[in-house]
Amino acid sequence: MSEQTVIRKKKTWSQSVGPYGHRLRLAADVNSGMIYAEMRDPERPGHYRTISLRHRDKALAVEWAHGQVKQWMSGDDMLRKRVPTAAHVFALYLKHQSPTKCNAEQKADARRVEMWTRALGSEKDLSKLTMREWQSVIDDRRSGAINARGKSVPPDKREIVRDGTVRAELTFLLSVLNWATKWRVNDRYLMQENPARGYPMPAERNPRRPVVTEDRYQKVLAVAPQVTMAFGRGKNKQSLPSYLPALLPIANGTGRRISAILALRYQDLKLNDGPQGSIVWPAETDKMRKAWTVPISADVRAAINAVLAERPGIGAGFLFPDPSDPAKSISIESASEWLVEAEKLAEVEKHDGSLWHALRRKWACERKGLPLSDVAAAGGWSDTSTLLNVYQQADQATMYKVVSEPSRLMERSSG
Repeated sequence: MSEQTVIRKKKTWSQSVGPYGHRLRLAADVNSGMIYAEMRDPERPGHYRTISLRHRDKALAVEWAHGQVKQWMSGDDMLRKRVPTAAHVFALYLKHQSPTKCNAEQKADARRVEMWTRALGSEKDLSKLTMREWQSVIDDRRSGAINARGKSVPPDKREIVRDGTVRAELTFLLSVLNWATKWRVNDRYLMQENPARGYPMPAERNPRRPVVTEDRYQKVLAVAPQVTMAFGRGKNKQSLPSYLPALLPIANGTGRRISAILALRYQDLKLNDGPQGSIVWPAETDKMRKAWTVPISADVRAAINAVLAERPGIGAGFLFPDPSDPAKSISIESASEWLVEAEKLAEVEKHDGSLWHALRRKWACERKGLPLSDVAAAGGWSDTSTLLNVYQQADQATMYKVVSEPSRLMERSSG
């Protein structure tokens, strides 16, 4: 009987984590000792997916595996998810990218995510977004067949949506898709390319960008003290003067968005810096997450002095607190309601499609003769092209000056 050589296979470490149906197997490579993870995935060839953890730490691998199984069981399947569905991509965007924006932009992101999720379907593979689907959403939004949250609207209740609004929603989706091509999930990018690159974008031929005139502003400011605000309920309901008499001159004198003005805190006031003082506009309330320190005018200083006289405070307290909850600032909705009421009292013609933002345009237009970079810095525009093309508008007085006060070109003297 001849001797037979018994070849023993080299043993390697392995461990399974998670219950049946959500089980993840860890194992160390027999040669390198590097740990890899393996799990069922019907979308992969062989119905299994394997990734390398690129280390040899067994305790760390087990801890990681428990976290992955927990995410998998809760529906947030980070390891196994390979198809960039609308639900998956939007959830990651809201979790990781939206928090880098100001509060108003975060709310807009959430609303647009809701609209696109309904319009495309939560399980839509965004990498396969077609031009037909793109155009279909454009048509549905333009016609009012779906509203700003993607819900169907009965034919008798539909309202035409302007191209500027539709374009903003398309621009948001493009931003999400571009972000997804740069965001890595484990060992690969969330998406390989943006399928909507080059798709047509509607352009607003006659955008609604009303501008408040000085006459209109003075009329509204004159009646602002008549506007009140109510807080409390039932027998505890009270009525107080609104913050409108201070908000108007601050908006008119700084050119800032109403959201940034309402979010001002006492600590943002630097009243000893500059001839009339300065305001530090925090990055948290800026659309581009940039902080600005800007000197203020005499009119703005007077409005701030009135606020300090009526509601003295320090530190992180809001200049315009909600009477029902001082830990919060008054809402944009409340401030807008006050402005609408004051416009009615002043008997000025209602602007189509704008409230507080028309004051921001007024501020920009009144400073057309000043250096563009300084106007942008004072008003909070990181991009001077936006200031120039969107906010600073032509007006009759300036156009008359252009046509009537030319700089004459003369022949150069040869002597």
